[in-house]
Amino acid sequence: MSLEVACGACQGRLVVETPGSVVACPHCGHHLTAPNFPLDPSPAPDDGSSDQHETTDQHETTDQTKTASIFDEPATESSDSDTVALDSNNSSRLIPPTFTAQPAEEQAVDVLANRPVADRSPRSRRRDTVPRTTFLLLLSYASAVTLACFWLFYQLQNVPLHNLERLPDPADTTGSTGEAGPSLTLVAVDSPMPDGHTLELGQTTRFGHIRVTPLRVSREALEFEALEQFDGRATRKPIGPVLKLWLQFENASDDQDIAPLDRLLMLSRLYENDRVMANNFIRPGNGESITLLHDNPIQGNWNWKGQGADGIETRVLKPGGSFETYVPTGTDGIDELDGPLVWRVHIRKGYSPSGKGVTTIFEVAFDSSRIETD
Repeated sequence: MSLEVACGACQGRLVVETPGSVVACPHCGHHLTAPNFPLDPSPAPDDGSSDQHETTDQHETTDQTKTASIFDEPATESSDSDTVALDSNNSSRLIPPTFTAQPAEEQAVDVLANRPVADRSPRSRRRDTVPRTTFLLLLSYASAVTLACFWLFYQLQNVPLHNLERLPDPADTTGSTGEAGPSLTLVAVDSPMPDGHTLELGQTTRFGHIRVTPLRVSREALEFEALEQFDGRATRKPIGPVLKLWLQFENASDDQDIAPLDRLLMLSRLYENDRVMANNFIRPGNGESITLLHDNPIQGNWNWKGQGADGIETRVLKPGGSFETYVPTGTDGIDELDGPLVWRVHIRKGYSPSGKGVTTIFEVAFDSSRIETD
């Protein structure tokens, strides 16, 4: 006697010859237990033909059983394992298990959760570790960036200065007569200024150890005062009007006493044929004609009154000290100064480690309308 059953895994059909045996599905390989075959409930006859009837019944039952299928009627119950149910004709049929769909994410979690710890740890450690090649590449890149930063910092610290940033000090090579020697470095009128060396009125800029603020430009008379070693009763008539550039100086160093202006810086000049050249002058913003400072002799007996930096004992600033002073023009040519103007000034900004003075030049740009008149 054989029974046709369905695989609980793939729903494929197979024929089982031995009841209660474990068979493998030929379609998917799933193992399942065959049910016990049902018995015929009709009683056997008592007459002599029982053997014949029994044989006939057996053949009929066998034929009926061979044609029976578990798909003849719908399943009436289900469970998590293969179960056997009887239909209305008492024919046994195999009820396949019911499967519930599960999200892929939950299935993955369940698989990892059911995996032994010994299986999960090595893979977790491998995921948390940076590959050696990647690590070496990142290390090389970081080292290269660090070296580039150091190189850039070194270059910024050693940028060559503009030639106007570090001019020699005429006082370092002054002769015994007190006149400025050929060490005066003359800067051409049309020489472009370095960055930060063109100021506006009211703008404060630091050059070396000296902070400079051009305050105002005035048009007024220029008065004189005698040097202290001469008779204090001597007088000199004022001249003018002239233009005066008023400046404020402050010593920003910690340990240097600095004289930002003195007679050598303001009054040193070079003569070439009929030309007189200097580093202190005023000129139109778009022209090369210049008006020099008042021609006060370096070894003269008179100072500009109230100027304070043109004396033999020049005005020296202590660290943190400040003072206000001016530089005056002569009287010639000032009426022609109209429109945009530029005033050039030569100052001392500190001393080198060897003790020599370091000077520089800056310009003040303003319009003639800003000139104050008494």
